[in-house]
Amino acid sequence: MRVLGVNGWPGASHDGAACLVVDGDVIALAEEERFTRDKHAYGQAPLHAAAHCLAEGGLTLDDIDVVAHGWDLPTLFRDRGLDWFADDTEALEHLLPKALFPRSRDPRLTFVNHHIAHAASAYLLSGRDRGAILVLDGQGENESTTLAVGVDGGIKTLRSHTPGWSLGYFYAAVCDYSGLGADAAGKMMGLASYGTPQDLTMGGALAFTDEDFTVGAVPAGLRSTGGTDEENATIRHWMEHLEKTLRQPPNRSVRRFDPRTGRYARVTDHDPFDYRDLAATAQAALERAVMGLVRGLLRETGETTLMVAGGVGFNATLNGKLLRMPEVEDLFVQPLAGDQGVSLGAAVWVAAEGGDRIRPMDGSVAWGPQWAPDRIRHILDAAGTAYTEPGDIAAATAEVLAQGGVAGWFQGRAEGGPRALGHRSMVAVPAPESTRDRVNIRIKDREAWRPFAPSMQEEAAASLIGTSTPLPYMIVTTPVTDVGAEAMPAVVHRDRTTRPQTVSAAVDPLYHRLIGAVGEHTGTPVVLNTSFNGRDEPVVCSPQDALATFHRVPLDALALGPFLLRRPTGEAGA
Repeated sequence: MRVLGVNGWPGASHDGAACLVVDGDVIALAEEERFTRDKHAYGQAPLHAAAHCLAEGGLTLDDIDVVAHGWDLPTLFRDRGLDWFADDTEALEHLLPKALFPRSRDPRLTFVNHHIAHAASAYLLSGRDRGAILVLDGQGENESTTLAVGVDGGIKTLRSHTPGWSLGYFYAAVCDYSGLGADAAGKMMGLASYGTPQDLTMGGALAFTDEDFTVGAVPAGLRSTGGTDEENATIRHWMEHLEKTLRQPPNRSVRRFDPRTGRYARVTDHDPFDYRDLAATAQAALERAVMGLVRGLLRETGETTLMVAGGVGFNATLNGKLLRMPEVEDLFVQPLAGDQGVSLGAAVWVAAEGGDRIRPMDGSVAWGPQWAPDRIRHILDAAGTAYTEPGDIAAATAEVLAQGGVAGWFQGRAEGGPRALGHRSMVAVPAPESTRDRVNIRIKDREAWRPFAPSMQEEAAASLIGTSTPLPYMIVTTPVTDVGAEAMPAVVHRDRTTRPQTVSAAVDPLYHRLIGAVGEHTGTPVVLNTSFNGRDEPVVCSPQDALATFHRVPLDALALGPFLLRRPTGEAGA
């Protein structure tokens, strides 16, 4: 079966993406933001992403059996009193117009429940036969939390919480109150470790049991009319409650034009760092609520394997706590935990229902576009950019890093999700500790307290983080050992944890070789790894994106395929 999974809808979505699954194998996946350069691709259909996936498979829509959308949009629209299309032909034309996707026939269009798509992305691709499933996000059609169990390829939903009781929206509200912005959950997770948790009930708004939680600040049955979700209304209830109960006022922000960057930027009344205790409190409250849910879910199902998806699944600190729960013997967090992942989940769910056997993930999410060396050379020559072609790009880049440089690393197929895993990365030696400040402030133009993560050869994991369990997706935090703290201080966070990626030679031989070559200089096969992008931009996708970012930010070098670009002497970011 040939299934094109999609997320994104004109005017009513975020993180648009497309995924091609053929006979149970993931052939391609890409996010719309990587092509349009509009972060999160708000309100955009996945036109470029779908076109890429079809091209990667050598197909057109005529060859596709099913287009599977990761939302039950007909239900969503009708439940909220919004108009929907007369039939699937009109809906498909609105999503993938024939002017851009010529076809002689329409494939079947199906809409998959959002939380089922999330659950399928975790369960069917985990390689586990069975296990408990937890979906946590802002919301789906009518759920914000879903507890389920996967057995024999099927998913049984046990219970759920409504959108008003969304832990994702709670966390977003605290982000907004702190001045970070409602979509800055990753920033607040990093800020939290600098603070001290206070009242976990958030002024009486949250109540916890051993196996669940309740929300008093938002009506459980909150329902919007005239909109597709309850996000704004839920966050408004939380903001009003926080203003009434917290001593610290909200950190108001405005958008002002910054002549330095030529863009509008968020300007806050106070430094968001002043809200670190509030961030720590929200993080601790989230952890307490979710760990209770997990405890109840595992008791009810009798399972010891836990699989997690949904946007809250990007909270690596929370995932680290789940990993260390005594009830959890096996944890799989879908690395495409957000809405980009429901294109994947919808595709594999429909394929599995059609009888296909789904091939599990192997430690990589590199399913995006790639460019052959000759094409990269043509782009470099056309740009008039000086470059060399060393015999070993890994060894040459490692030498730059060993001399204190920071390099862009652009290799192979682009990866999905917000984590760069060695295909579209900025890399450096993770020592001394001041490297963190240099990369944060000078190169990425972001807050000094933001954490970085390490990529290490899997052979070194036991020495650095005390476990040899593969952690290939950089989505779980772990404590570091004394050896790790000494070897990689620039990626050890305030709470003496880090968010590691263990790199296998079998899965990513070139990146594994780069890390090993760095280790030959430093004594430890580990690098600081962060996404290759500028402030408020998506991760680079094409060679042109990489070149533009290299010329704009003070990187010392760029490994673009087999070619090495060096910053002219005197212009380096040191």
